[in-house]
Amino acid sequence: MDLKNKTALITGGQNGIGRVIAEKLASEGTNIVVNSRSLLNDSGEIEFLQKYEIKSKAFSCDISDRKQVLDMVKMIIMDFGKIDILVNNAGIYPASPFLDTTEEQFDEVLAVNLKGTFFVTQEVANQSMVPQGNGKIICVSSIDGWMPSPGVGVYAASKAAVNSLVKSFALELAPYHITSNGVAPGWVATETVLKNDRWRKAIEDIPSGRLATIQEISEVVAFLASDKSSYINGEIINVNGGLLMN
Repeated sequence: MDLKNKTALITGGQNGIGRVIAEKLASEGTNIVVNSRSLLNDSGEIEFLQKYEIKSKAFSCDISDRKQVLDMVKMIIMDFGKIDILVNNAGIYPASPFLDTTEEQFDEVLAVNLKGTFFVTQEVANQSMVPQGNGKIICVSSIDGWMPSPGVGVYAASKAAVNSLVKSFALELAPYHITSNGVAPGWVATETVLKNDRWRKAIEDIPSGRLATIQEISEVVAFLASDKSSYINGEIINVNGGLLMN
């Protein structure tokens, strides 16, 4: 792909899907900035990316705090010069039945999943992508944004809102040669998913008969980050093995 010497910011990039996305882009020669609320080390190179010939750095930042977001983006641009690719991957997934969900849970999910996505994108666009006249924005959504599962009403609503933001970003940033797209995974074989037996029942309804690998999600993100997707804008790509077809 054509990703060498680009710089990518990946929110929630320390573990899970975000970490594998970081590794995939790094393997293509992309310089990587990883963000997380609680990083083991936010100074210097990222250990799991040291095998790649790229520049990498971790920033500890709560993306629900706009001031922290503003400062983080400023520091990234000072250090890396630009941000070419933004992967909005950070999100929280508290399972809570509708009748039991608290106001605190509601506020936290919306603060991270929706507010954080909005203001990280706004700052990256204002400080880097609009001035340089190009950029790629990829939001990691979820099948729950289209087809909610029981017990994740607030999370599902936040991802439906993210799907809408993807299109708003695409519409308003297209004049600056910036594209915005989303990836909506279904059931993925992450450590968190595999800890719970719910996936064993869910897999019965997946036409492909298996869970997605994290690598399969990262491949779609890399495609959207590359010039191979230059005429795709405002789309949400479903990666769910046929569980939802639309």
